[in-house]
Amino acid sequence: MSTQDRAALLADMAGELKRAPDDEVTAKTMVARTLDLLPRSDAVSLTVRGRHGRFATLGATDERAERADALQYDTGEGPCLSAVEQADWFRSGDVSVDARWPTWGPRVAAEVGVRSLLSVRLMGDEDALGALNVYGVEPGLFTDPDDIDLLLLFATHAAIALSAAREIAGLQTAVHTRHVIGLSQGILMERYDLSADQAFALLRRYSNDLNVKLHDVAHELATHRELPDLPGARRPEPD
Repeated sequence: MSTQDRAALLADMAGELKRAPDDEVTAKTMVARTLDLLPRSDAVSLTVRGRHGRFATLGATDERAERADALQYDTGEGPCLSAVEQADWFRSGDVSVDARWPTWGPRVAAEVGVRSLLSVRLMGDEDALGALNVYGVEPGLFTDPDDIDLLLLFATHAAIALSAAREIAGLQTAVHTRHVIGLSQGILMERYDLSADQAFALLRRYSNDLNVKLHDVAHELATHRELPDLPGARRPEPD
């Protein structure tokens, strides 16, 4: 692939990522187009770090990529974890004998058939979002510096797209939550002749008494027009 062709492909990929409606579609697009970017790759995955520092695979081209990732989470070592926590990227020409991952490498080679890999970190504004992982079944792959540079450049676009998708998803969730709470407040205001503040205080009191999230209490009320009646719980009354 010529330099001009790669530049055109990268621009097209960046545009496709920008149009993705959420982080799951962004992840699926990211891993699928990475196969186009590096034709000698056999499987691609996207590892993300979620709450409490736990890692998960948000997107994968096939079961091999998912299994290769899962073995990293199980063993607590591997290139995607190293890329997120230690450096911008990691490459291995033969994981079965790579001393950096003495447990994961032999296992993934024997159980999944992966021999070569290239993992690139995705950086957010302050912290690493995750890593883009490229797997190959043959040893000695991904040695071309141009391929590495190209994947690093694509990872920059991908990180921006993933950050934006997550921000939009967070805003949408916040708007939906406020809408549901507003509906439930309206039901209580009409039913008990309460003010908006009194209705919200009742929802919050009920949430605390039952150790149920406020949004879940509001959703139950907005959906069924009744507050949830949990076994052994005391239904609060308006103040």
